[in-house]
Amino acid sequence: MRLLAESPSGFDPSRPWEELGTSLKGQSRLFDQFSALRRSPHTGREHEFTRLRCPDWVNVIAFRALEEGGELLVVEQFRHGVDASTLEVVGGVCDPGEDPSESGQRELLEETGHLPGRWIPLGSCSPNPAIQNNRCHFFLALDCRPAADLDLDRSEELRLWAVPWREWEEKLRTGEIHHALVLAAFLRLTCWEGWKDLRSSLEAL
Repeated sequence: MRLLAESPSGFDPSRPWEELGTSLKGQSRLFDQFSALRRSPHTGREHEFTRLRCPDWVNVIAFRALEEGGELLVVEQFRHGVDASTLEVVGGVCDPGEDPSESGQRELLEETGHLPGRWIPLGSCSPNPAIQNNRCHFFLALDCRPAADLDLDRSEELRLWAVPWREWEEKLRTGEIHHALVLAAFLRLTCWEGWKDLRSSLEAL
């Protein structure tokens, strides 16, 4: 990388801001909201920042066994933030003390009734590092086969779809798939060393 500019002069992004005080503003099942007063180590100026303490999340890209069609398993839900339905991969919140891999397999079984034949970690991301402290972990589930009925939370309502890869790829291209973490999951998939061979197999179906 080549540095083009910095402001203020001598700025070092690794230097933490001084914590002057923090207060809890609200709590919910999904996050705790804090207001933090901090002082810049470069200018000495004080600013107030909103911070959300959240549990880690998981997203699972799941494909049915190739001999059973190899379709992608996706869910359609009504999302209250955008007041509209969205198509998404399997996802959810890590329970306290639960390993992200365990969370992903639990969510896959609950939301699709399928178990994976192969389970591959794809890495993780910071969903919104400006205000959140958590990570979203991505997994690839291959050779998925039906094993149980859906087992949803009381507030969950969804449709389960089996989508051929070419159809899903077109939805990604046109912007029909717009959930940022779902898009991030597929970016991580393209970085996986086995993606080229898997894609070739899916396109041959």
